[in-house]
Amino acid sequence: MSRERGGQTAWSGSGADGARIQVAGILAGRRRLTPAVVMAWRRVAASSRSSHARLAPVDRTSRRARRAPPRGRRNGWFANTVATVVTLAVVAAGTSACLPGGGGGPDAAGRSSPSASSSSVGAAPTFGADPKGQPPVVATAGGLVSGVRAGEVDRYHAIPFAAPPVGMLRWAAPAPPKPWQGIRDGSRGAPACAQTGTLSMLSSEDCLYLTVSRPAGAPTDGHLPVIFWIHGGAFVGGTGEQADPTALTTGGPAIVVTTNYRLGALGYLVLPSLAQESGGDAGNYATQDLTASLRWVRNNAAAFGGDPKNVTIMGESAGSINVCALLAAPAANGLFQRAIMESGPCGWKLPTMAAASQTGTALANRLGCVDAATAAFCLRFRPATEIMASSAVDVSIFNPFPFSPAVGGKTLPLTPSQALWNGKLANVPMLMGTVHDEGRPFTTYWANQGPITDFGVDGIVRAQFPDRAERVLAAYPPGKVPARERLSRIITDLMFTCQTTTFAQLTAAIARVPTYLYEFDVPERPAASPEFGAGATHGADLDFLLPGLNSKLTTPKQHALSKTMIGYWTRFAATGNPNGAGAATGSAVAWPRFDVPAVRSGDDRLLLTPGKTAPAAGTWSAHHCDIWS
Repeated sequence: MSRERGGQTAWSGSGADGARIQVAGILAGRRRLTPAVVMAWRRVAASSRSSHARLAPVDRTSRRARRAPPRGRRNGWFANTVATVVTLAVVAAGTSACLPGGGGGPDAAGRSSPSASSSSVGAAPTFGADPKGQPPVVATAGGLVSGVRAGEVDRYHAIPFAAPPVGMLRWAAPAPPKPWQGIRDGSRGAPACAQTGTLSMLSSEDCLYLTVSRPAGAPTDGHLPVIFWIHGGAFVGGTGEQADPTALTTGGPAIVVTTNYRLGALGYLVLPSLAQESGGDAGNYATQDLTASLRWVRNNAAAFGGDPKNVTIMGESAGSINVCALLAAPAANGLFQRAIMESGPCGWKLPTMAAASQTGTALANRLGCVDAATAAFCLRFRPATEIMASSAVDVSIFNPFPFSPAVGGKTLPLTPSQALWNGKLANVPMLMGTVHDEGRPFTTYWANQGPITDFGVDGIVRAQFPDRAERVLAAYPPGKVPARERLSRIITDLMFTCQTTTFAQLTAAIARVPTYLYEFDVPERPAASPEFGAGATHGADLDFLLPGLNSKLTTPKQHALSKTMIGYWTRFAATGNPNGAGAATGSAVAWPRFDVPAVRSGDDRLLLTPGKTAPAAGTWSAHHCDIWS
């Protein structure tokens, strides 16, 4: 059993609990990671694979949802309009993983067989396609689809991976899409899933579509690695069309799939009546959407020249937390072979089914559906715009998302942390990391209530962390930086850097999967306001990984860093190792595989900045992780 003590989880008992005591001591620096300890835990983990009754340490963190702007009116969804508006949207901002396949896929150590495409550090191969030519028509399981050529990339937009989730399919598991006759036009983008805010005019409840991007001229019978991108947006906003995957597609080369999934209350609603309909598995419709989209990839990637046994799931912010949910979702097992998590730690606190049901019941009551037995039926007659507007609330990042993956049902029986402790997390290589100053956008919740002062920050600390308030205040003293930057640093360290590092320790020491850790920064980026310091914040890494036509990169060093990062990410997608499959790394700096002892005594991650890419040490202490872990 476990109990919370002083902000940490103390384990008591023997057997599995005794092993946990030893591992917890290692992570806290009180014990050494000896071979005997590791072997003891592996025996315990192996014996627990048939049952998930034991609980893991409680996830302690949470996140706020953005204040939703006034809802707008739907007005068209052509691809060029989507592209224009999406560039103005907040970058995938979360305010707040599946056994290796056979054939050409990787093994448990992240190695790839010869059929998996991998690239060295040098230039990616090109295929010499006519930039004005027409992409090949591709035969998918649902029918033929045409695409559109944009320079060196062919794109196939708006391919349905599930039936429209409308009518009685609202709040139901995704149903198979209907096949079509003739050639489907894949030149226009699909609508975003229903949401409020910037993209509301381009959103619809009929939204379960994906887009495939492939290098122009690449053979359709090839075996390119597949990158499956999951957008962020606090589980209430965003769209797959947000991302311009040109650089990832040509830089690998790789097949890149960007997908939609249901959002907010339409994607995560839990009600007693829905639980009765689904046999106790209400909510998590968005997680089921992503799983259905991955099944589509498994069945259709080869038609586009991709390797369905070499799929990497990748997400940022809420998209990263969705990656974490897939790592723990039994139904997603075997549908992917690697995972990339950016700025969304797998230790993020997720609601239980009971808590989610309370949230859902409150929403139903607000919309006049007060009879618990018929609330789901009643809500199916409410417009999607009304449901999304009524479910938008503003909470601090220290509180849970109102609508996010709920734990305790068939879709997600355990949190990612619990799945790891019980030997049920996907056994795939992982690449994860954070931005140096993630917390800045999440201070807006308090700024909207008035000026942020040091006195106010002291009050927030004492209210949120009464068990360790004095330690926190000593680590983040007033006067050294503006009060809002001080609060931002607390959020960065607690919610992002330290959680990510702790989960990396667990994946490396307990799950024994290849793990690679990074920290990203642009130190020369000017401060957004006098209340903040200089440098990069939440979402800034996407400018380098998904630069697109509207790139914000302004210097040669920034462009060089973008190319370096795309090289690392695509080599990881191809081989399970950001350095590539071979021993030679060319001009790229070797990325060290994460090792638990290095957290305190060596280089534990790769620092990615425009001026310097190098293994880095001391991040644990610089972010005060002894306080937060």
